[in-house]
Amino acid sequence: MRKTQWQKSGNGPDWTDVEAAIRAIDGVHQGKTGLLISALGTGGTGGLSLVITTVWDSLSAPVGITSVESQSEWPCSDCSDLAAHILGGIYRHDYAIGEAYQQRSFKEV
Repeated sequence: MRKTQWQKSGNGPDWTDVEAAIRAIDGVHQGKTGLLISALGTGGTGGLSLVITTVWDSLSAPVGITSVESQSEWPCSDCSDLAAHILGGIYRHDYAIGEAYQQRSFKEV
C-alpha cells in the first residue's frame, strides 16, 4: 500500500472532528477536557480503554461539580474506527456533563 492511500480521508469522522468536539465541550462548559487511552488486558487482543474527563478549576466549577468522567472500550460493534468511537464518546460525555448539572445539590442560604 502506498503512503498516499492510507492518508486519504474517508467518509466518516476523523481526528480533526475529535479536536473540534473537545474544543466545543471546553468552550460550552468552561472546563478542560482530556482523553486517556490505555491498553486493556494482556497481549495483543485486549483492545483499548478510553476515559474522557472534564475538570474545572475552583473558580469556574459548576456548584458541587469538580469533574465528570466517561469510559468506554474499543473495539466496539458500533464503530468502524477509533476516531469515530472517540467522537461518539465525546457526544455521550457532553450528555453526562448535562446530567451532572441536573444532579448537583444546592446549599441552602
